[in-house]
Amino acid sequence: MVEESAGVPRRHLIGRRQLRVQGSPRQIVHKVKVSEAQELRLSLLAAARNVSVSRLLVESALSGGADNARTRAELAGELFAISRLLGKLGVNINQIARATNATGEWQPDTAAAIEALGRVCVRLHEVLTDADVAP
Repeated sequence: MVEESAGVPRRHLIGRRQLRVQGSPRQIVHKVKVSEAQELRLSLLAAARNVSVSRLLVESALSGGADNARTRAELAGELFAISRLLGKLGVNINQIARATNATGEWQPDTAAAIEALGRVCVRLHEVLTDADVAP
């Protein structure tokens, strides 16, 4: 984000910034006092999640606690990994289909690709079940 100080633009290079919708500034400030030990723990937790201490506190409070926020972050990571696997499998199956259509012969990798797709689908169902969002 660019901020102007005495007419001179200045970039903030510390940490990641959340993009703001124009015209929706935050106007309410909450002040939290913590001990040095608590500050150290908060800083370590925030660094582990790659967010600021303020963002950690907001996410933790609004999502039902730090454990719930961590679980949501882990779930997002797992879903991202599954999404990448599905993309790679889709490319592989598409290549197998092209070769099969071109030659008219069953490809040796077809069974393995379909089995891998089945394993990824089972893993996706397990992740969604563990997150209590499976149909």
